[in-house]
Amino acid sequence: MGAGVIVDVHTHLFWYPEYLGEDLVREALAAKLVKIEQSGGRAYAKSLDLHSNDARPDDHWKATSDADRVIVFGLRAKATGYAMSNDVVADYVRQHPEKLEGWASIDPTDEDCVEQLRYCVDELGLRGLKVGPTYQHFDPRDPAYWPIFAECERRDLPVMVHMGTTFPSTARLEYASPLLLERLAMAHPRLRMIMAHLGHPWEEDAIALVRKTPNLYADISALHFRPWRFWQALTTAAEYGVTYKLLLGSDFPNGTTRDAIDGLRSVNKIVDGTALPKFPQDAQDAIVHENWKRFFRES
Repeated sequence: MGAGVIVDVHTHLFWYPEYLGEDLVREALAAKLVKIEQSGGRAYAKSLDLHSNDARPDDHWKATSDADRVIVFGLRAKATGYAMSNDVVADYVRQHPEKLEGWASIDPTDEDCVEQLRYCVDELGLRGLKVGPTYQHFDPRDPAYWPIFAECERRDLPVMVHMGTTFPSTARLEYASPLLLERLAMAHPRLRMIMAHLGHPWEEDAIALVRKTPNLYADISALHFRPWRFWQALTTAAEYGVTYKLLLGSDFPNGTTRDAIDGLRSVNKIVDGTALPKFPQDAQDAIVHENWKRFFRES
């Protein structure tokens, strides 16, 4: 991969009813309806059904057409109703190896989580790990859950960690604060991690932690839906000198790669005509085309 390459680091596969619980899907639909109706899309909102949050391979392929390389994973979290098959993710990736890189999702509360990781890497060819403490009900400060991260560090496998808020009533927001990653990151200094969504709405805490932790990065997926917070987060990252550790992500099915790029390019619109600082163009360019090289160690 060379100059100008776009890497979308955050995309999902899952669909109802095979891999998503009904209660979870109904809550996702309710959250989506609120967002749509607030933006005036009532007619469209009426057409939504229990499949409206599906993330199937054909739709994923279309949604990421603007990316040259795409990281894709499911989510396995028995506490909140996610049960995506890592085998299905691997099958999809094998159809498009020139573009797709599959990561496993494994629940660290499973007693055989390390064995699952070894199967996903050695047998399925998956090349990273996705976890979500708030979905999987584990405290990332607890060393009891660290063996799977130690295995990732030993194998030099990257890890995506959902830190931040979410909608399911069964999620535990007590495990969502970005600062809960500090002990884990410092105990495993060679472990490459991406903090999803810049830890929203605790972006300032996420930025402080990213700055002090050499191998911790963050993606900006889904942040552009909240323009004021998005501008605040990115200008704070610029003030703290960590924009080089911000990565592009779409959070498909919640957006496309093009949505993520356009949202980033529009970040300063909310402060147009004011004396407030603008998020620099060169920092935007680096997020789209360059920063992934630091995390993935490619050039």
